[in-house]
Amino acid sequence: MYLILEVLMLISLGGLIAVFQNDLVEWTIVLKSLTSILFVLAGICGYRKRKENKKISRTMMAALLCSLSGDIFLVLDKEEGILFILGVAGFALAHIMFSVSFCRISAVQKVDFAGIFLVFGTEMLILCLGKFDFKGLFPVLTGYAAIISFMVIKALSLWRVRHGRAQAVYLIMAGSVLFLISDNLLLFWLFGFAMPGKIQSANWILYYLGQGCLSASLSWSFEK
Repeated sequence: MYLILEVLMLISLGGLIAVFQNDLVEWTIVLKSLTSILFVLAGICGYRKRKENKKISRTMMAALLCSLSGDIFLVLDKEEGILFILGVAGFALAHIMFSVSFCRISAVQKVDFAGIFLVFGTEMLILCLGKFDFKGLFPVLTGYAAIISFMVIKALSLWRVRHGRAQAVYLIMAGSVLFLISDNLLLFWLFGFAMPGKIQSANWILYYLGQGCLSASLSWSFEK
């Protein structure tokens, strides 16, 4: 069932890109919300299917729901105001919940911090050296960068414990990296130069593929 929902998510994504390219604002809001609801539903299928994953999948589901709220707030935001802050908060909380889930699969080790500092340092270089108009939100974006850096490295660190749970681990790793890349595109979209519609659509493609991987991981066993 989750595969059907993932396919429907991709179909909805295609519709979202089409209406966005044609400046159909109301339909963009509807289809953005629908596409996000579909990856949550795919996650629910895995949550109900894999009883042995309950401890981990509860926080994963919380993360997917926080992502849904972030999507809705951001698509409704027009001026990087309070809705934007709520959207960023939703995604930050999602990353925290994803990180908690990954830590339950494998505890944090000292070597992980080297990777976290590397990714965070790279993100800060992008923020500091890029030509952005942050509109007073630089501290918010710095905190967000720290949180997603931790999440991505913790996801990649699951490679060490992939045996016996390879499908779930590979999906988590792929989803987290795609999430990070899409967030960087979003940074340029919202605070940098005016981006062509095709590049804006690329952000959505990467984002939904990432969320699709993360939600699909719930349908595979996290246990050895």
